[in-house]
Amino acid sequence: MRSLYMIRGPLCRSLSARPPHILKRYKFSGRTTAADKPRSSSLPDTPARTRFAPSPTGYVHIGSLRTALYNYLLAKATGGQFLLRIEDTDRARTVQDAEKRLYEDLRWTGLTWDEGPDVGGPYGPYKQSERLELYNKYADQLLNQGRAYRCFCTPEDLDQMRALSIQEGTPTIYNRNCSHISPDVSARRAANGEPHCVRFKSDQQPLVNDLVYGQYTRPEPQDDFIIIKQDGYPTYHFANVVDDHLMEITHVIRGAEWLVSTPRHVALYDAFGWQKPLFAHVGLLVNEDRQKLGKRHGDVDIASWRDRGILPATLLNYVMLLGWSPGKGKGVKEQQDVLGLDEMVSKFHLGFTKGDITVNSKHEFLQKAHVRRLSESFGSAGVSNIVLPAVEAHVRKYEEQRKSGSAAPDSVAAELGPLVPIAQPQAGRDGSDAIISKEYIKNVFQSDIQNYKDAEACVLRNRYLIWQIPDALYRSSLQEELANLDELRLHRHEPSTDDAASSSPLNVEKLRVSGFSATLRDLLQEIGDESWKRDAIEATILPFLKSVYATLNTGNSEPQLWGYHLLRWVIAASRSGPALIQGMTLLGKEETMTRVEKAYEVAKSVESESGAKQS
Repeated sequence: MRSLYMIRGPLCRSLSARPPHILKRYKFSGRTTAADKPRSSSLPDTPARTRFAPSPTGYVHIGSLRTALYNYLLAKATGGQFLLRIEDTDRARTVQDAEKRLYEDLRWTGLTWDEGPDVGGPYGPYKQSERLELYNKYADQLLNQGRAYRCFCTPEDLDQMRALSIQEGTPTIYNRNCSHISPDVSARRAANGEPHCVRFKSDQQPLVNDLVYGQYTRPEPQDDFIIIKQDGYPTYHFANVVDDHLMEITHVIRGAEWLVSTPRHVALYDAFGWQKPLFAHVGLLVNEDRQKLGKRHGDVDIASWRDRGILPATLLNYVMLLGWSPGKGKGVKEQQDVLGLDEMVSKFHLGFTKGDITVNSKHEFLQKAHVRRLSESFGSAGVSNIVLPAVEAHVRKYEEQRKSGSAAPDSVAAELGPLVPIAQPQAGRDGSDAIISKEYIKNVFQSDIQNYKDAEACVLRNRYLIWQIPDALYRSSLQEELANLDELRLHRHEPSTDDAASSSPLNVEKLRVSGFSATLRDLLQEIGDESWKRDAIEATILPFLKSVYATLNTGNSEPQLWGYHLLRWVIAASRSGPALIQGMTLLGKEETMTRVEKAYEVAKSVESESGAKQS
């Protein structure tokens, strides 16, 4: 639905509605009565037939995914059927690849359908553009019953009507000028090729019974709305009702912005004498400013969530909770909210939240929970198989920025050196267009899976396991470290004949960063290539790291353990990231030793410059 005051088709003219709030679909006007909040027992006793009926004028976003999910869950929870129907009658706004993307995006989330354009079914076809004869048949039925009439008004006629209504302060609705044309004259003019549309004759104010909002009526007069446009295609309102009836849809769950249109649908059901489905209008998704979501507010299409490395289970769980709650149960509330698709089916009920729903960042919590769940069930490979394409895409993005020199000076890409040798694509294993070794990036990902949030954060957190550290970054980060240091010391216990280690004399020596790097280099060099494992590295360097202390120039003279801090400078230029020794294992001995040697040279240079300034 667009504006309530718009003529559709070739006769289209935007009409300025006097009550401006009506143009905001989420602020519908009319009266509702309180509806009792349904419980899980309020699910129908018989199988429900539901549908998701998107228009290929854009891509599936979180609002439409939520609609699809709720309808899917109701069908599956009652042993019914979930249908996919493509409402492609808006030919002017159709996006070429939207239908293809629709199938891909829905299947990526884990949703499937029992009937639809690509899987068939007994109530097809499931694309409205292939059902035009049916709509014409039922439009003719309304014409013959006197419940509809042909409208031959020109755009100029409609403009004059609108101007007059505005001048007189009356509702800007069609004035029924053509409703007085006799059926015979109307049919003859249409047969002669005179342009026209077909309007439904509205003679009542239908009452809508909604499972969420109770009884709803519109206070404004019902317009004689168009059901068949001048191009012969049906409007959304007409095709929607005809299709839902013929496909035996029992329940319609959709956003609250459609509630203002539902009286039109009820009027059509009543005119045909058809049984109406049960309606449930769920709260509209809005941002923190209470504005309907748009692309600038995060209501982006599903592919963008996939490209960010969000798990399908996370996304479904996230949209599920935007206007619905599993209810009270045992355990921590947040843990109760973590649901897989099967759990959603088993716990589903029709107790939707009434009113607008403000989107939140709960997907971050849910992502961690589902990563943990998936890892426990299928191992780290179960997660990496899903999100690695997104991780690789972000590596490609940063590598292209680095190579092109297009990165801003203060950006992450500006602090990256070339890929580490072990991360280079492997001939025979990786494709010719590969930018990184798939095996290596998988190992990096799996080693830090417990901290995975999304693809972007994963690449940034592990960037110095993927790229080398530029000399300039080593130098600037060391200067930042030294600016906070008062003194660096090495605490060593001298050998003692006493069995009690605590009684051995403590020898305290001043230490420079270059000396730290040199000792670290000598220790690591003793580890053989074949023994380069986490246990061997820890056994070799941990005693040394635990003996390095520092006093800071912040006023606190108490020595602090500083060996791990300096190791992070050597391995990652003091940037936060994954566990250091695990990272050294992944980098391999050659790259680790290269970094230690580079750190030593930089430290010697910086210390020399500092000494020269002091002298």
